[in-house]
Amino acid sequence: MDRTKKVTSDQEPYYPDGGYGWVIVFAIIIINSLSVNPFQVCLLTLVPCFGLIFGDEFRKWGVTSAQTSLLLHLHNSLYCTFGFFTSPLLKYYGMRRVAFIGAAMMCLGLFFSSYATSYAYLIFSTSFLIGVGQGTVMPATYLAVYCYFKKRLTIAVSLTVTSATLSTIIIPKICEKMYYRAGRKYTVLLLFVVSLFSFVGCFLLKPVKQQTKTVKCVESPEIIEKQEETEGELLQKNEPIDEVYVSTTVPKENNSSIWLKIFDVFDLHLLQNIPFVIITAGLGISFAAELNIVLMIQFMLEDLSLFNKSEIATAIAVQGGTDIIGRLCIPLVAHYFNFSAKLMYIAALIVASLSRTVLALWPLKKLVVFFVIAFIGLTKGSRAVFQSVILPKYVPLEKIAAANGINMCFTGFISLIVGPLIGVIKDTMGSTVYALHAASFLSMLCVIMWAVEYIFWENNKTDDNANEPEHESSKKMDIDDNDIDASDN
Repeated sequence: MDRTKKVTSDQEPYYPDGGYGWVIVFAIIIINSLSVNPFQVCLLTLVPCFGLIFGDEFRKWGVTSAQTSLLLHLHNSLYCTFGFFTSPLLKYYGMRRVAFIGAAMMCLGLFFSSYATSYAYLIFSTSFLIGVGQGTVMPATYLAVYCYFKKRLTIAVSLTVTSATLSTIIIPKICEKMYYRAGRKYTVLLLFVVSLFSFVGCFLLKPVKQQTKTVKCVESPEIIEKQEETEGELLQKNEPIDEVYVSTTVPKENNSSIWLKIFDVFDLHLLQNIPFVIITAGLGISFAAELNIVLMIQFMLEDLSLFNKSEIATAIAVQGGTDIIGRLCIPLVAHYFNFSAKLMYIAALIVASLSRTVLALWPLKKLVVFFVIAFIGLTKGSRAVFQSVILPKYVPLEKIAAANGINMCFTGFISLIVGPLIGVIKDTMGSTVYALHAASFLSMLCVIMWAVEYIFWENNKTDDNANEPEHESSKKMDIDDNDIDASDN
């Protein structure tokens, strides 16, 4: 018997990185394209066309910029906050059932929005029904793609958000034509009919069939010798089996407290991880700031650049076209050169902030405005991909749903504060320029926070790994493919 090494086994989650995973990607494309998803900023029915459809009626109802921002951000806050409570539902009921319930609420919200007669009515139909519906269905789609992809996760996410964005080029022009010919009611009803196809995507969702990968750890002779000495000491004591069990077993803590149960159900111990908290806070703050511009850009172009509805629809289409480039091409380049998702997200925030500064300086030069809109779309698309693959780098697969729920909850809370605040700044100062600068300031705050996290935590962690003792780094990981094939049989 070879006593110089000892083989131990462990289990790792199985990621197909293909196969039925591409069907999952197709299903998510259907859901994203035919429902309402401002969190990915690719949703392609009511929210991106909100200014086109309800702009005139808001003026008749006397709705201010702050109220418009509150409505849209309340919708986003409910979506994100309810996403936090969806993570336990996914554990007990599965992604398909949860997705069906969420899609049904979203479709119902679109249907009721077509009959809206007041601002308060839209708070119920758009903010509440669609928001809660999204908070139910979207975590299921995130979990689905995270379960099927690891090495190709960036590419899979890029495909889901890129293909879905194709609708942004078509939908605004259709909404413009429908609005003038049939009115607001039938325009929203058309979007409702289109959204019903999202049930097909929900039906295609299913969890991955786990196959156990046996990971063999070949340990160094020093470690094996130490383990054998420990085992020998226990045997030499000649203690009864019960006493050995008691002396070597960690007693289970009493988790009868309701707070401890809540803590475990929602995996709130993740909040003890400072880098995770900083990353989550940065994502929430930057998302709320950027979302405010995305949702209000149609009103801003009308007020600041004096665009008419046809020019606004064209601007949205231009933004949608560059959005697609940002979702498809930039992630592929980042994957090829092995750039981190966090670095690319920071670059997108910087470019978006510079673009808004240019828009604030030259708002009446239409060619400049269209170039700015193109860059905003480019950064919007790239952010939609990279923000979805940052968290999986910080938490294991079994904690992804909880981590995403915590992120969504924090994002919703911040969005409910930041959105109306930027609207109040615009109404108080009497100019959209100050709203643009406020959004840029918040985006740069995210950059500063992540720089601090890199300097004091991530960089130090890299240095610690480089200084590991030799006997710790002598462990080698070897995946036995024969064990995987045997499990298939």
